[in-house]
Amino acid sequence: MSEVRKLILTDSKKKAARRFAISDIHGCFKTFNALLAQIAIKKDDYLFILGDAVNRGPDSASILDEIISMRENGYNIFYLRGNHEQLILDTIEKKPKHTKKLIQRTGTADLFDKRIIKEKYHQTLAESYHYIELEDYFLVHAGFDFDSPNPFDLARPMLFINKFKLNKELMKGKKVIVGHKPKSLHKILRRISRNKNKIYIDNGCVNIKLEGQGNLVCYNLDSKALSIQTNLDIQ
Repeated sequence: MSEVRKLILTDSKKKAARRFAISDIHGCFKTFNALLAQIAIKKDDYLFILGDAVNRGPDSASILDEIISMRENGYNIFYLRGNHEQLILDTIEKKPKHTKKLIQRTGTADLFDKRIIKEKYHQTLAESYHYIELEDYFLVHAGFDFDSPNPFDLARPMLFINKFKLNKELMKGKKVIVGHKPKSLHKILRRISRNKNKIYIDNGCVNIKLEGQGNLVCYNLDSKALSIQTNLDIQ
């Protein structure tokens, strides 16, 4: 597992017009684009993508292309790493012989050229953050292992942990926003309305056959409003 890549932003509320978080896009490019249009994303907003932008859905390359293009055009896009980004990185960097199997399993042939990942995609994945700390939030794909004495130094739980209890002292009074484990829309909205310290934003975008799932959602960190977009990529 790679060293933890973190980003601490102490002035995001001052610098950003609005702050948004989206997680687990999973290659659903049409859905992602529709959600960005719905919130009318602007260059003076901050958009945090909490990992698992790739795999499963039909168009992982277009998701990464959009992130790259928006950054080049002056948008503030912050890309965090999920377990699916890590799966690709581990395969191409440590087990390249398994690349064919990876492509077949994840449906990501569009990221590769003759089983070699395209450099722009490799760089984008490799430079993704494990977590971001804001003035009022921690943003992470899966969570933190607060049973460990050094939870902010452990990369693997940030990508893979399924359950964790918050340590209020280490959280410094901040909320944490996570994706990774799909939750029903009802549960996501209920926790937001109850002002819980742990906020889930993975509604299982690709799980269109599961009741209460199948949407890509966007959480406004400032207004605490949730924007909801039905999956447009999978029929």
